[in-house]
Amino acid sequence: MDANEAMFPEERRQFHLARYEFALERCRDKRVLDGACGTGYGSALLGGAAESVVGIDCARDAITYAAANYSAPNVAFQTSFVESTPFPDEAFDVVVSFETVEHTLCPRAHLMEIARLLDPGGMAIVSVPNAWGLTDHHFVDFNLDLLQEVARPFFAEMSFYYQNPASHARFPGIAPLTSASPENAQCIIGVLEAPEKQSIRRKRDEAVMSEIYDLAFRRHADYLTLAYRARTGPVRRLQNKLRSLLARAPH
Repeated sequence: MDANEAMFPEERRQFHLARYEFALERCRDKRVLDGACGTGYGSALLGGAAESVVGIDCARDAITYAAANYSAPNVAFQTSFVESTPFPDEAFDVVVSFETVEHTLCPRAHLMEIARLLDPGGMAIVSVPNAWGLTDHHFVDFNLDLLQEVARPFFAEMSFYYQNPASHARFPGIAPLTSASPENAQCIIGVLEAPEKQSIRRKRDEAVMSEIYDLAFRRHADYLTLAYRARTGPVRRLQNKLRSLLARAPH
């Protein structure tokens, strides 16, 4: 989706743009990475304030579109996964990654890579959908507790905000989460600071793959449990019914 294109619903477009507007002042005169930039509209918005912006996405067609429509002297795009980038340590002052980490099989490695890329005084701004459940495209169902758990090893300072669409009855827009309980947030934005460099593993690819396999095996175990219940459920129900009939039968 290009949030600047009127073919998409207005409220949805504004919902996506609002995150970048929230990040804009925090990116002023900074070296910025837009992790999972999609079609690049947000990278271009940040480019209006930042010293430089690099937008990355694993979807080549999105990067092709972004480069054709939003490249600028201080805004560039390239294909990359957020959890395994080609950039050197401490290459950026700010990393934004909106509605991304729930799509990856290695959310901890995702946050670890962001911490590696940041200057020691740098900042990450990430957002996740709040308790939406697993979907066709979400591997992890995030809420505030899980976002804190995943980020805590890599950032010493964290603050959180809710984001809701303009039509939300009680808590529209973006504001500190202290002013509303987490269940009132459609999305949660984390501002993560003071990257914990000692938590970054030297063998980053190993960290990515081990986390992917850990999640895959846990999901596989869940599947096998469900499959077992599906197979044995009817048999157990029949056995229980027979026991009930036998118990009521005259002796």
